[in-house]
Amino acid sequence: MKFPRFMCAAVPVAFALCCTSAPSAEATPSPTSRGDSECTAWERGYEDATVPAVGQTWTLDFGVNSPVGPGPFVATIAFASASQATIKVVQGPGTYQGLTQDITYTSTRLRSCQYVLTWHEPKTGLFVTQVEDYSEHRAYDTVVDPAKGTMIHFTGTLFRAR
Repeated sequence: MKFPRFMCAAVPVAFALCCTSAPSAEATPSPTSRGDSECTAWERGYEDATVPAVGQTWTLDFGVNSPVGPGPFVATIAFASASQATIKVVQGPGTYQGLTQDITYTSTRLRSCQYVLTWHEPKTGLFVTQVEDYSEHRAYDTVVDPAKGTMIHFTGTLFRAR
């Protein structure tokens, strides 16, 4: 395996594991958290690696002036199945505004209400690793752009679309 391919695979996974490895005794729930009980009420079980959002659309708000560029960055992710979704940039900097992509993703359950998803975006060529925490309503992204040789990290709010 060539070094750049190794980095595309290993670094996002290492980042995802680092984000989730803090002992629960040190964790402090966010003031906006609706608690674990809401998520576990519709989660199917520990062994199931399928995200509980299948059949739903969720919004990712990465705020203003994200690492992608100046201005707001908001996207939706519509989960069609356990491996297919559509991502649409609702508000975004530069040419990202309105960008819609159908993706094939894989998911792994990290703990109750927390999943890591990985996918390749066919139009942009980006490789994405995203940790979705449904109990804390947070998303943690690592994006690798092999064409530019760059990797960026950002965090956003994750909530069910209205």
